Amino acid sequence: MVPKHRVTLAVAALWMVSTAASALPQQGRARGGLRLDLPTMEEAQRADASRSGETVTGTAEDAEARAAAEAEAARVREANAAQRVLAEADSQRIAADRRAQEARLAQYREQQRLHDEALTNYADQVAAAEAARRRWQADVAACKAGDHARCGVSASPR
Repeated sequence: MVPKHRVTLAVAALWMVSTAASALPQQGRARGGLRLDLPTMEEAQRADASRSGETVTGTAEDAEARAAAEAEAARVREANAAQRVLAEADSQRIAADRRAQEARLAQYREQQRLHDEALTNYADQVAAAEAARRRWQADVAACKAGDHARCGVSASPR
């Protein structure tokens, strides 16, 4: 069994198609193409009811359908609002995570810079120690060769 309002909609659609032919003479007057003066859904239902000799009794069904549609729309609006709240919370969490990550990255870069400075300082100290060792070896070799001016002071006094 087909609900009455669906039959009415189908008959209204057929009526709209059949009455569209009467709008064809307006094609020349319409700017930019074909212009159809189609009735609204309520007008189509009234016309359908008047042809069949019935009165429009779908008002209670229509009101019930409208109420159901409005209730569904309200549920959708509530769900959308809840989703907006969740999305905003997610956006704020993501932004906070991003700021924390940027702070960690800045701290890492600072530690890396300090590490590089320490390595450079160590390399400088190693180079200075190596230069001092070479000077000492040169002084020892000169002292053994007879240049007593380059000999070091002995640890035990004689």
